[in-house]
This record gives sequence, structure tokens and C-alpha cells, in this order.
Amino acid sequence: MSELDQFYNNSSLSTDFYELTMASAYFSSHQTDKLAIFEMYVRRLPKNRNYLVVAGLKHVIDFLLNLKFKTEHINFLKTHDIFKRSEEKFFDYLLNFKFTGNLWAVPEGSIIFANEPIIRIEAPIIEAQIVETFILSVVNFQTLIASKASRIVNASCGTPVIEFGFRRAHGPLAALLASRSSFIAGCLGTSNTLASYEFGIPSNGTMAHSFIMSFEDEESAFKEFIKIFPDGFLLVDTYDSIKAVKKIIQNKIKCKGLRLDSGDLVKLSKDIRKLLDDEGYYSTKIMASGDLNEYIITDLKNKKAPIDFFGVGTELTTSRDEPVLNGIYKLVAIKQYSKTKNKYEIFYKMKTSINKISYPGPKQVFRFEKNNHIIKDIIALEDEKIDNATPLLFQYLKDGKLIQKLPTLFEIRKYHQKQIALLSERFKKISNEKVEYPVFLSKKLKKIMKELQKNEST
Repeated sequence: MSELDQFYNNSSLSTDFYELTMASAYFSSHQTDKLAIFEMYVRRLPKNRNYLVVAGLKHVIDFLLNLKFKTEHINFLKTHDIFKRSEEKFFDYLLNFKFTGNLWAVPEGSIIFANEPIIRIEAPIIEAQIVETFILSVVNFQTLIASKASRIVNASCGTPVIEFGFRRAHGPLAALLASRSSFIAGCLGTSNTLASYEFGIPSNGTMAHSFIMSFEDEESAFKEFIKIFPDGFLLVDTYDSIKAVKKIIQNKIKCKGLRLDSGDLVKLSKDIRKLLDDEGYYSTKIMASGDLNEYIITDLKNKKAPIDFFGVGTELTTSRDEPVLNGIYKLVAIKQYSKTKNKYEIFYKMKTSINKISYPGPKQVFRFEKNNHIIKDIIALEDEKIDNATPLLFQYLKDGKLIQKLPTLFEIRKYHQKQIALLSERFKKISNEKVEYPVFLSKKLKKIMKELQKNEST
């Protein structure tokens, strides 16, 4: 059983405790048949991000399709005094629980902006409520890392980037999902062996300083390693990078590449490239690593450092400059069955507190393109028609069942490459300058918001 399988095996408890207490209150107040519509979105982009790359949808869908409570989960909940007034029928309800609702979402790999729905859930209110925490956790993290990886790949200007961050990630599961998200956003491969096994991401690795230090001299370490791995990369900065390269040349050690993990990477890479070329080592590549990020890589590229690969770890898998994505999950509508009208009626819901206003109603995002670039988005109600625009959200689940085939990770990666190509260069430029993408609300949506705000104030 894989690590992800083990996680999903207990996924029903992967929620905030108050989701379950609210579920009990919904049940006791006879609201199990009430349909709720929730949307997940990011209210504001992080300060150093001009766009986001959506990731995590596959794991949300896997979660919803496999969600169930076991007897031991129910017994655990019953140990809490807070549930002492909950009806036994509520626990029976949980034992037979499964997700029966609908899900719309923006495809993984998509470019998205602030306030645009990433996921929309329509389901009986308990089902829609219980899944909130898991959805936010998975999509917030994977989107955070994919967005960071996209910036790093943009900065590299075509030089391959390999994700090296397992040991600095916030735990093995975070490392696994970070590898997946980084690959979606354009990283060439990963050092994470489990991610390679689980997802088919190309695995990459060189060597550690400890291997070099375990031998009496560097050249012996190099020779032994290349004997087994003739296409390997040799780590040259354990002691003195220039001297190490000279030893490789003097001993006629042929290797695919060298890795620099410290020092003045601009000067060292230029000096080492000259040493290699002067001795006919034209095909030997240079890899740089060591706390790299998009700003350092931009500087290296601007100074024409002859680096053929970037290995990026800590800064990528922790999104160090912006380590949190504040995605939220808000109720936007309630559907109640009217016996007199013999149909469901929809009631729009809107949060009106200061600085935290939410947009009411189930929505769609319509995107406009011109000259092979995206130029603006309109957030509208789902039933609106916007001419000459492309809707971004698609339905993936209907009545709890998957209704379309999910793309492979490699297909998601390819889709993202097409998406990023549609984004103007000013959004991809690595700087602290904020570039705002034009996102508008439809007239109908603004009218409904105005009416709801007026009703709230009276």
C-alpha cells in the first residue's frame, strides 16, 4: 500500500473537528436534504505572485470518490463529550456516508487569478461541509508549490530545472505532492524516488559530500563513482571546486556533468567551463544547486553563467518567500425543494463582512484571448452566456460519479505549457512589481450583490 493509499484509508477524519460538529447540528435540525453550493478560490494573490497555477484536483476527486467512515472512526467520535447529545441516527448516517454531489473545477495546470472559482461543489449540505478542509489543504498546497515552480522555471529561460527539495519539505507527504506540483509547472524531474515511483516523474540525483569524504582523496571517489555510473554528475565543491575539476581532467575522468553546490556560481561556472573546454570536455555539463530561487537564477542568467541545469530544493518545496496560500471555501447558494412549485429553488448567499466579501451564486469564469494571449476574465453566474469567451470550469463529478476521464500527469504538464504560453511576458517577469490581470464581474452578478447588500442593511 502506497503512502497516498494509506492516507486515503483514513481520509474521512482528514477534516477540521468543527466540520463534524456542524454535521451533527445539520442532521439534528433536519437539513440533510438541503443542497449547498460552495466555491473554493483565493481572495488575494500572494504579494510576489502575478498568477497561480492550479494543482491538486486529482487528489480532491480521489478523496471524494473514496470518502467513507469506518466503525473505528465512529467509535472515536463517540468518545468526545461534545457528541453526547448527538442522535444515534447521526452516527448511522456517517457509517453509510458517501459523496453524492457534483463537482466543477478549473483543470489542473490552468492559470488562474484572484477571486476566480477553482472548485465548485454542489451537494447535500453535510457532504459539502465535511469535505471543505481536505479540499482547501490539498489545493492550497499544491497550487502554492506549482505557482512557485512556474516562476522558477520562467526564470531559468529554458535551462532545465530539477526539484531537489525532499529533505527540506514539511514532511514526506508534502514532499511527494510538491514533486508532483513542480513537475506540472515545468520542472524536468525530481530527486524524490517515491514521487518517481508514484507518478512516473523522471528521477534525478548526483552524489553527496559524504561520498567524496569517505575516500582518501577526491579523484578516487570520482573514479569509483563513474565506474558504476558513467553518466553520473560529480560533486566538485567538497573542498575546492577548481582543484577538483583539474583533478578530473588530469586523471582523464570522463563524466556527463559536474555539480556546484556553493560559492560564487557565476565566477566558478565560467572558470570551470573554460577549464573543461580547453581540455576538450565540451560535452560535460555544469549543474548548479544550493538554495537557488527565481531571483538568484535570474541573476545567473543575466550574467550569462554557463550553467546547464539548476537543482532547486528548499526554496521550491517550501515556497519560502510566500509559504502560505490563503484559499477559502465559501457558501454561495442554498437550494431548497419547494413542494408547491415541485422544484428546487435557489437562494444566493453572500458574506458581507468588511474586507471579506464573497461573491454570491454558482459561478463560471469566462476568459478572452487576443493574438494568442489571454487579455481579461469575466466572473459571471453559471447560467450566463458570454460571447467570444472560453469557460474555465468543467464538471468532473455528477451525483458522486466521475463523468470524464482525468488526464495523466504528463498531459496536465503539457496543458500547463500551453497555458503559460498564453500569458504575457510582463506577468512572468521575475521582480517584486505587482502586475494586475484584469478580472471583471458581470453586470448580472454585480446587480445581485447590490441587492443582497441592500437586504442585509435593512
